Amino acid sequence: MSEEDIEDEKMDEQKELFYKSLSNAVAYVSNEALVLLQYEVARPGVFPNLWDNIGDFDKRMNDTAEHLGGPPEAYIVSKTRNVEPPASDGYPEATLREALEMFARARKSVIRAHMFMTGSMVLAHAPEMMNLSTETGEAEIFISRAKAAFWEHAETAYIRLYSFWDRVGQILEFAFFNIRKFDHNTFSAVIDRINANIVPMNKRLERSSSWKRVRSFQRSEKEDGLKWLLARRNLIVHSLHLHPIKEKDEDVFKSQFNHLEHSHREKLRPRDTADEVLLLLDQLNQAASLFSAVLSIIEATPSRKVDPFVR
Repeated sequence: MSEEDIEDEKMDEQKELFYKSLSNAVAYVSNEALVLLQYEVARPGVFPNLWDNIGDFDKRMNDTAEHLGGPPEAYIVSKTRNVEPPASDGYPEATLREALEMFARARKSVIRAHMFMTGSMVLAHAPEMMNLSTETGEAEIFISRAKAAFWEHAETAYIRLYSFWDRVGQILEFAFFNIRKFDHNTFSAVIDRINANIVPMNKRLERSSSWKRVRSFQRSEKEDGLKWLLARRNLIVHSLHLHPIKEKDEDVFKSQFNHLEHSHREKLRPRDTADEVLLLLDQLNQAASLFSAVLSIIEATPSRKVDPFVR
């Protein structure tokens, strides 16, 4: 075989590898949404959503947007006058939609992490299901990579869960203080500001069970509280990727939280995959259950509802 024939054969092999990888990539992308949906449907009640009845939820979201000054569902215009409806404020609807989208992404990340936890555990206990050899080390490699993928998805879930609360803070900042720029203030800062400036003058809000629930969550250092979520998120973003802490990582972990008591520091320590998923589900449950309370808090603000009659 000539050098030219050898070169052509190598090129053909490279092309075959390229098209095979492309085919696998397309199959992976097209199947992922279906696999995630099947995994979720097979576990009813495990992954909470923001609504029980989508119709009632849509109505409440529309009512909240209108309360904040968004356009009414319909304008009433006189047939005898040629008058255009006034320019509408799209900001309330946009911020509410952004919060919903971030919750959906956080929820999907939690489902994905849950799925990889299950898959990696099954692989570890029964590698023969995927025809993986335990003699050649093949099974060990696949199991290790599956577990690593779980931790990556768990990191994304924590970051998105905290991002959801910042989107909620954006809505509350506009609702209570008419501020649209949200560069620096976080959800926690907005809640503190409401507590300091609004609550003392608003007895209805002060007595509200919705306010008490949200305020309690914001101040909580428990594993389903906001302070814990912020600390876990900061650990991931600024200091240490999420994984079981080994001896070589112990100093880095302790240095980030040496200002905390031992018991609080240990709450932030990454767990095994099954326990880590429970932490994610606790945080997702908090986000789902408290969103209705957030909408009730918004309803305590002065209405900016636009008159639907165009005069």
